[in-house]
Amino acid sequence: MARATEVLRAALLRLTTDDKYKAAESLVECLDTLVNSGVIKASTKSMLLQPAEEGVQFERTSLSKIEILGNLHKFVAEGATRKNFRRFLPPTKKSSDWDLILTPNADSLEALWRDRLISQLAAERIDTTAGDIMSRILCVAVTSKECGHIMSPVSETVSHSQLIKSFEDPPQFLDSYLTLLLDDSFSLLEQKPGIAGGMYENPGLRIFRILMSEGYLPHETLERRLLIPQHEFRKILPQMVASGFISTKEFSRSKEFNADTIVCLYHVNLPLVARLTIEYAQHCLLCIGSRYDAELAAKNRVIDQRYRVESLIHAHREKCVELERSGEVGDDREEQIKSHKESVQALQNSLTPAEVVQVTKLSNRLAKLSAAQWEAETAWFIADLYLRLHFDK
Repeated sequence: MARATEVLRAALLRLTTDDKYKAAESLVECLDTLVNSGVIKASTKSMLLQPAEEGVQFERTSLSKIEILGNLHKFVAEGATRKNFRRFLPPTKKSSDWDLILTPNADSLEALWRDRLISQLAAERIDTTAGDIMSRILCVAVTSKECGHIMSPVSETVSHSQLIKSFEDPPQFLDSYLTLLLDDSFSLLEQKPGIAGGMYENPGLRIFRILMSEGYLPHETLERRLLIPQHEFRKILPQMVASGFISTKEFSRSKEFNADTIVCLYHVNLPLVARLTIEYAQHCLLCIGSRYDAELAAKNRVIDQRYRVESLIHAHREKCVELERSGEVGDDREEQIKSHKESVQALQNSLTPAEVVQVTKLSNRLAKLSAAQWEAETAWFIADLYLRLHFDK
């Protein structure tokens, strides 16, 4: 903990430049940036003995650069030596408004260190371009921390347009890199639908989410709140109503029930949505099962051949291990081991490159179908559990 004037004088003494006045201006600008970014805390009063809730009134987020720079110029004019270090230092009581007390912000430093590690991890898992993209996303998130604490495990949401603006020259295949970061097993990036101006917008989901949080809303309010293009909004909303994901309720402003007095409110009927989810999940599982069987039937010969080859290779390798562990000495043993190894090599080469490509593609398709099956079963389970907990009595 130290005064701003003392910190700047100590930093100025360490510099070897001849132009001390220019160096002083650079130091003040640098310190102001550190205070604005939250890396250094600035306050008009020592916070050591102050309760956290009372210390907020003494905190400052910027420096009085004119007064500080003027004091630093006086120090430079006197020679800027260690002997003159205490000369022209402002009195503590009179300088409290601008000669602020500085302390390192441990939370900000730890967060910067954490973000650096995340960027390095992205660079190691993908490449340096992905690491640079991840670093810029985290930097934009830090500068736009509006509703989250710096130590929060979840960063601020960054839109696609904000990320583009952070580059002077955006890298090629930026969207492909974002997809790699999203699909990484370490979950380096998480997709948040519904961000205005982002590339991952899902207008239907935005309509659903606002009705879930707000309840009943009329058409005009819903259109005004969502900031979705009018033609897109008026196309998606009727589709969601027709499919059952959004329900409507009509009221009349007067006793007469006609077109001029009717008010239509949109809302989400969760029980209906849960039942629709179960129906869609069942339909998806039926389609996935049919596709799975069709894929297996189309490549049945190649699959049988691969499994047969793998089982034979496994049997030959086990026989080799048994012979090597038996401890017997003789030419017959060596010949048998050699014969088994040759058989393994021949079996490994029995599949043609075209068959290997077919098996690899089939394995990838079956893996995707299995993942889709798991998602459909999970959605079915959650929707069914919701109905059982809230409506089965």
